[in-house]
Amino acid sequence: MKSTVKCPRCGADDIDVRTFDSMMVLRADMALYALTCPHCAAKLSSLGAIPPSLREEVVFAAIELGAGMGAHEGTS
Repeated sequence: MKSTVKCPRCGADDIDVRTFDSMMVLRADMALYALTCPHCAAKLSSLGAIPPSLREEVVFAAIELGAGMGAHEGTS
């Protein structure tokens, strides 16, 4: 499973998606990452698999967020 991306500006191909600035979870195993290249400071985004080491944490956070948002439904 790929957990690194390549910077289009400087060509560095060792940018670990686990160093993301932000992440939008699309599925339990897929996310859109926004990250900064540590070599040239370019801002980039990448669509990729959520690294196995982060999956449990990400899914748990998404469940917590969803539960928190649902808790306010129907209250006026």
